[in-house]
Amino acid sequence: MSVTESWVKEFRYAIKTNIGSGWQVSSDRGNMRLLHGNKKEGFTSINLPFAWQKDQWTEAYKFIEFGAEAYKESNKKLPLKTAFKLTKQSSTELKLDWESALVNYRRANKYAIGEATWEKKHLPVLEGVMEYMNRTKHKPENAKTLYKKVLNEYKHGQYKHLVGWKFGTQMRRHMRISLTKFLNYCVREEDFPSYWIPPELSIEERLSNNHVKTNKRIGYPLTDFQIQRLVEAFPEDNEQAQKWKFAVQLCAVFGLRPEELRHLVVRNKHSKEPELWCTYQKQNSNTRERQLFPLWIKDLDGTVMDWSKGLIGRLTAGEKLPEIPKGKGGQNIGQYLRRRSVSDCWEVLCSEAQSEGLECTPYSFRHRYAYVSHTRPQDNGTMRSITQIAEAMGHDPETNFKSYARFKNKNLAKVFDRVEV
Repeated sequence: MSVTESWVKEFRYAIKTNIGSGWQVSSDRGNMRLLHGNKKEGFTSINLPFAWQKDQWTEAYKFIEFGAEAYKESNKKLPLKTAFKLTKQSSTELKLDWESALVNYRRANKYAIGEATWEKKHLPVLEGVMEYMNRTKHKPENAKTLYKKVLNEYKHGQYKHLVGWKFGTQMRRHMRISLTKFLNYCVREEDFPSYWIPPELSIEERLSNNHVKTNKRIGYPLTDFQIQRLVEAFPEDNEQAQKWKFAVQLCAVFGLRPEELRHLVVRNKHSKEPELWCTYQKQNSNTRERQLFPLWIKDLDGTVMDWSKGLIGRLTAGEKLPEIPKGKGGQNIGQYLRRRSVSDCWEVLCSEAQSEGLECTPYSFRHRYAYVSHTRPQDNGTMRSITQIAEAMGHDPETNFKSYARFKNKNLAKVFDRVEV
C-alpha cells in the first residue's frame, strides 16, 4: 500500500478547509487534475498547468483558489473549464515579460556563454520560445507544452525549413539544455510561476540522449561532393573568404584539427619534394609533430579535383591563412561558416547531417579524412591499418578505434567471400 506524501496531505487539507468541500486534486500522468462535485451529482474535472510535484503545490493552490472564486461568483453557471481559463488570463500569466527575461538572461550569462555558443546552441531554441509565447492564441500553458512545441514543431533555420530537432541528435540535446537553463532562470530570478519549471526527461528523451553520447565521438563525415559544394560557395572577389576557403581545403585533404592550421610548416625531411608537417602538441596527450599525408578530394566520377593537389605548393608560395588566436581554431572557423557568405551552404550541409542524426561541425572535415582512410583502398588495392591511420591523424590507435570504429566496418564485405545468387 502506497503512503501519501506529507505535502499532498497538506495540499488537500488546505483546499478542503479554505475552498470548501467538493474540491479535490489528484495526480494524472505526472500533472495535477482538479475535480469538483459530489457522488450524487457527479464530478467535473480539468487539467491544471502544474506538475504533480512538491515545489508546485503552493502555486497551484493559489490558482485553484482564484478559479473556485470565479466559479462561485457565476453561481456555477460558467463551465468549470471556462472559469479557470478566465482565471488564468487574469493571473500573472499575461504579466510575464518573456522578452525582458531573455535580455536579462543573456546579460547575466555574458561571460559564461560566448557569442558563438550563444548563437549556435542557445538562440535558435530561445527564438522559438519568444515566437510561441508572443502569440495571442494557442499559447503554451506550462513548461511541458512549451518543450513539446519548441523542440518538436518550431520551424527554424534561415529559411524556416527545419522543423524541430530530431530525437537522438546532438543539436536536440543542446537545445533542450539551453531551454532548461533559461526556464530555470525565469522561475528563479524573474519570479515566473512554478509551472514553468522544466519537466523531467521523458523515457524517449533519456534513450535518445544515450544515443547522442555514441554519436558525439564519431561526428558527421562530410562527403567529397559536399566539400566541393562548400568550396564553390566562397566568393572569389573576397580576400578574407579566400583565406578561409584555403583553411577548409587543408582541413579536408589532410584531416586537420582546426587548431592545427596555426602549426603548419613545409619541409624536405624525407625527400626532395616538399612535405607538409604539423608541429601541434595537444595538451595532456601523446600528440607530437607529424608529417601530413593527403587524401585527395575526388569528383563524382573519381577524378581528383585540381585544387586538391596544389595545397602544399600554395603554402610554399606564401599564400596566407586567416589569423586564428591560440585555442580558437574550431570556434573561429565555425563562426565564419555560420555567419559569412557561405552560411547558406553550410546550413544546408548541417541539415543534411541532422537528417542522419548527426551534427556537422568544423571537425567534420577531419571526420571525412578518417572515413576515407578506412574506406578508400590504396593504389595497390589494400586497406590501411588502424595504426597507419592513427599516426597520420596524430593520435593513438586506441583513440582512433574508439572514435572511428564504425568507419572500419564499412568495408567488411571486401574481406569476406562474395555472395552469389
